[in-house]
Amino acid sequence: MDNYNIIIAGIIGSSITLLLTALFDYLKEKHRAKIDMRKLVFQRRTDAVERAVSWFQEAIDCYRMMQSACNAMEEKYNPTTYSRLVLSFAQAGKLYDNTGKILNPIYLYYNFSDIERKYDIQHSWNYINYTINELGKLDQQILALYNQGLTDESDEVKALRTEAINILKKFSKAIDTQIVIIAEIMDKLRHDYQDI
Repeated sequence: MDNYNIIIAGIIGSSITLLLTALFDYLKEKHRAKIDMRKLVFQRRTDAVERAVSWFQEAIDCYRMMQSACNAMEEKYNPTTYSRLVLSFAQAGKLYDNTGKILNPIYLYYNFSDIERKYDIQHSWNYINYTINELGKLDQQILALYNQGLTDESDEVKALRTEAINILKKFSKAIDTQIVIIAEIMDKLRHDYQDI
């Protein structure tokens, strides 16, 4: 009977050892899977931040080029400066064509609504859109005057150019708001990564 008890104790001990080993392996795998998931999320988050910061920096550069052209046209229409402004609008168009693909992933990990509310981003965007539309209308009116045989020296063309310059002065301030918003978002992203 003693041998029988020893055999049963050995089987129970082995079973408990196997059960504990299996439980330990399960917990270790669960922990490893959690670590792998965190690592994957961190990598995706890092990739999203890198792409977003790159896009934000390009946007700031584009806005500064627009702002520089707007400020250069404060008093008098200058064809060279106007060309620079048109070029910056084209660059902005290309940049914003990729906005969704580049910036949407960052909104999965971050919420910038506090910054957007702080600077009233919607008002700034509305004014930028209004300005682009108004400048387009003025440009079409000037082209119509050119087609009628008028030149840059005509009073009608000068009046439209002056109106465009006045719009561009306010446009420069709306651009400044966008630059501040983007810079603060970039600071938030950088600060988050400094804490890691």
